[in-house]
Amino acid sequence: MRYLQVIAQDRLGTGVADSVQLRFHQGDQMWRTATAREEAQLRSFSKTYLKCAWFNAAGSEARHLRMFSLNPRGDGTPESVRLHFHEGDTIAYKAAVHDLDNDGGFEVILVSDIDNDGRANRTDRSRVTALVKQFLKLGWR
Repeated sequence: MRYLQVIAQDRLGTGVADSVQLRFHQGDQMWRTATAREEAQLRSFSKTYLKCAWFNAAGSEARHLRMFSLNPRGDGTPESVRLHFHEGDTIAYKAAVHDLDNDGGFEVILVSDIDNDGRANRTDRSRVTALVKQFLKLGWR
């Protein structure tokens, strides 16, 4: 399975993430690493991800996001994109977006409190939608 692993860190100890690393995996192998500085699409994705407030202290990588798409029809366009927010090996919470009619729109958005503000609301839905759109622009399907 192909997936994107996103790791954010607060290297300066200010209480907010200041570093984002993207790791592209193909099965058990890491295929590529990148940082937000490398290209505009990665910067945009990283800025959107930082709004989720899912990050680590400097040197830690326990908290991370794994994103992957599913294409059960095999037509090359994903019908579902899943987001797994990890705390180490444990999935702390999940979100998913589904394009039921394969028209590029998201008919179903399943989300919990992904920005850690204590409420699962419209803001969380818009953040998940934005992350998924940025993910799909990266062409990692």
